[in-house]
Amino acid sequence: MTTTTDPSYVDPALINARAVRLVNAFKDALARMRDEEGLTFDDLHAATDLLQKVQAATGAPLALVAMPLFSEVFQGGRDGYTPSEEVNSPTYIADSPRIDNPGILPMRPDEPGTPLVVSGRVLDGKRRPIEGAKVDIYHAANNGDYSGLYDDGVPTYNLRGHLFTDADGRYAFTTITPVAYADSHIMEVDGVTDAVAALGRSLYRPAHIHYEVHHPDLITPWRGEVYFKGDPVIPVDFVGGTLAPPALQADTVLHEDPKDMATAGFQGPYRSMEFDFVLKTRTSPDTITPNGTTA
Repeated sequence: MTTTTDPSYVDPALINARAVRLVNAFKDALARMRDEEGLTFDDLHAATDLLQKVQAATGAPLALVAMPLFSEVFQGGRDGYTPSEEVNSPTYIADSPRIDNPGILPMRPDEPGTPLVVSGRVLDGKRRPIEGAKVDIYHAANNGDYSGLYDDGVPTYNLRGHLFTDADGRYAFTTITPVAYADSHIMEVDGVTDAVAALGRSLYRPAHIHYEVHHPDLITPWRGEVYFKGDPVIPVDFVGGTLAPPALQADTVLHEDPKDMATAGFQGPYRSMEFDFVLKTRTSPDTITPNGTTA
């Protein structure tokens, strides 16, 4: 039996007014780019074709593959004090092991790289310590790979762990110093190198450490990356040249004095780094100045 319906009927209950506005605004933006910048359909086809190739090569969701195009629009835009990506990273793995505070990130006995001692505080907008904040930490190994993402024999939680801040809001851990890296899967995709170069960017990402900070008093969890001041890759970052503002760049100190190395328990040179998170809580002021005082 065939049911006849009115082909012009649209259920009003299913209409999403916000979706209608966004689609119309997006079309208007494309029209402006067509008229003002010479955007063509071939341009759109080339961009979407390349994104599909990268998605097929990496297995990442298409929305994440497109982040190099949109990350500087959607990331780090809220006033949470310390800038945050506010986007779940595709390299995150839940349930990392708990380490002591101070502690050592899980790593292989022969983990390559220069040791790095990291410390800092988690504070609210009034510079008061946030005790018991869960700080999740992870970063790539020296070859640029993140543990647990590939069947490469590396332990799932290598260079991944979490700790809880003490009564003074302090955290401290030892790891190896991250380096700049490029995703080998993306580098092998035909056309990616030329497309990235055309945008004035590098296929590499600057060295960084990923953090997530959770606490019941936070307005939202903090998710983001902390970079290293002076890294020449930052301005040409594959994902976005403005994702590492000065507030997310930490100073590092190279320690080469034998007494310093012995005191820290290392047989060779090591680096140290300090970084404070100043985060918006339910009792924090709406805005603060860079030095942490109420605006």
